[in-house]
Amino acid sequence: MAPSGKFDKVYTVTSVHHLIPIKLDLAKLNYTHWSTLFSTQCHAFNVHNFLEALSTTDPPDEETRKTDAVVLAWIFLTISEPLLERVLNTQPKTVHHAWEFLKKIFRDDKRSKIFELTVELRSLQIIDLIAEQYFRKMESISALLSNLGSTIKDEELVT
Repeated sequence: MAPSGKFDKVYTVTSVHHLIPIKLDLAKLNYTHWSTLFSTQCHAFNVHNFLEALSTTDPPDEETRKTDAVVLAWIFLTISEPLLERVLNTQPKTVHHAWEFLKKIFRDDKRSKIFELTVELRSLQIIDLIAEQYFRKMESISALLSNLGSTIKDEELVT
């Protein structure tokens, strides 16, 4: 039976996939979208403070520890298998530890990935692909750059 208290709403979630329909994935570079969805749900369930470091002055009570474990499970269920392995290797004790670890992975890789994708986009030649593949590849790279917070203007795509 779920504990009764201020976090009761968390225990009503039967499938986190309905709340956060995308999986965080390094290949898709979708951290911004995933973290926005995840954070929004944490606000809705009044557990957003679990993403930040909990106060170290008072040890957490049983209800807080259980709720933290549930939200940590939400993270585990909404990330890709390779990311899950990396997170589990760190043996996170709290939601905050897992949240910060994931943020660091994507923040550290962001600049180099933007540069890599920009170079790939600029070196893409229609001669190498049929027109449909060429435009699909351009859209794919543009979407990845957008996920990283680096949008490409239409004029740049044309050139």
